[in-house]
Amino acid sequence: MLKTIYLALLVLAIAGDARIFLFVMNRIVFGGHKEEKAELHWLMYAVPPLLVFLTLLFWPLSQWVRWAAAHDLVERVTPAPFERIVFSLALAKLGASWLFIAAGIGAYWIVDRIRTTFIAPKPVPGTTTLPSRIASVERRRDEGNAGVERRQIGTLAKIARAFGAHNDVNDIEVTQHEVSIADLPPEFDGYRIAFLTDTHVAPFMRPELYRAAVAEAVAFSPDLILLGGDFVTWQKHIPLLAEVLLPGLTARDGVFAVLGNHDYWANAEQVMATMRAGGVEFLINRSIAIQRGSAQLALLGIDEIYRGHPDPDAAFSRVDPHVPCLGISHHPDIIDRLDGRRIDLLVCGHTHGGQIRFPLFGSVVVPSKHEGRYAAGFQREGGVLMYVSRGVGAIPPLRILCRPEVATFVLRRSA
Repeated sequence: MLKTIYLALLVLAIAGDARIFLFVMNRIVFGGHKEEKAELHWLMYAVPPLLVFLTLLFWPLSQWVRWAAAHDLVERVTPAPFERIVFSLALAKLGASWLFIAAGIGAYWIVDRIRTTFIAPKPVPGTTTLPSRIASVERRRDEGNAGVERRQIGTLAKIARAFGAHNDVNDIEVTQHEVSIADLPPEFDGYRIAFLTDTHVAPFMRPELYRAAVAEAVAFSPDLILLGGDFVTWQKHIPLLAEVLLPGLTARDGVFAVLGNHDYWANAEQVMATMRAGGVEFLINRSIAIQRGSAQLALLGIDEIYRGHPDPDAAFSRVDPHVPCLGISHHPDIIDRLDGRRIDLLVCGHTHGGQIRFPLFGSVVVPSKHEGRYAAGFQREGGVLMYVSRGVGAIPPLRILCRPEVATFVLRRSA
């Protein structure tokens, strides 16, 4: 019995160590670094040895547990002498303390992840999510196969994916949402928006992925296309934007964008010049008005929160607070700096939805100070309705249980 309890605590403690490391990585190292090499990158190398050292302290404790469990007399030892036996060594005391602390953290983390994964979140007021569809860009190999064979392959692929044994990187999910706005002018009822973000264009990704994402966005017949930044990861790939992302990227009221952290690290000016040559307009801390007759809809962009120079005051300076407002910004943490302002739909990216999700556990690595809370989907904070997209690209080119996304929205005038 004693061994069983100890082993259970040990497993939970190891999970707790992992959670502590992820907390440091998500919130401190990658949550808000301005330079490409994070100022606190040394924590990546300092924290694991510290956690390993504390975990190794379980060894002297385990020896005492093993000794105690092997002696029948332990059943007759009173609590006080037993405590002196087990906790006589300083290392065993420290190991026992860390065992219970880490096990508590691990138990909470496991319960929270299971709850998040299996309990459907409450719908965010003012939003309706419709069934999505998958647009796979996988090469078709055996077009002549019988339909039954193709269905069997499809079934096996679904089973493999459920266990995390399938790379989703080429399976674009087109998500469909409706956003209700009480004072939306009738002229904008049914207004259509497509959102692409985090393309991370690179030659080792299939060019069909980017072309398919653009095709899906344009097929939605959008009035507006918004781009959330991180167009590339490295400067040498910027010329590829004109080849695989910009052709055919058009919408009735235009295509508008902001920069992401990787665009700044690659070469922001070169990225903007390439995108502008393809008809994209950047909204960096400024706004425009979209007109339908005398009716108006505001659209603003706020610069990347940690690597750029975000200025919400400048972005909102020409926005009438009584006019419905749309917004774009790369990083979802920008919502912390909006100070009660109104944005009826703010679209962001950056997190990749976690990119690699574990069966039964979901996303664990989410570069945000809010971690998994802002991994993907809708969040409402005060007067801001935010949607975080999983994005299109992936560095490295691996997505587990986390498909790339083309997000589409239809604005509705609520009763």
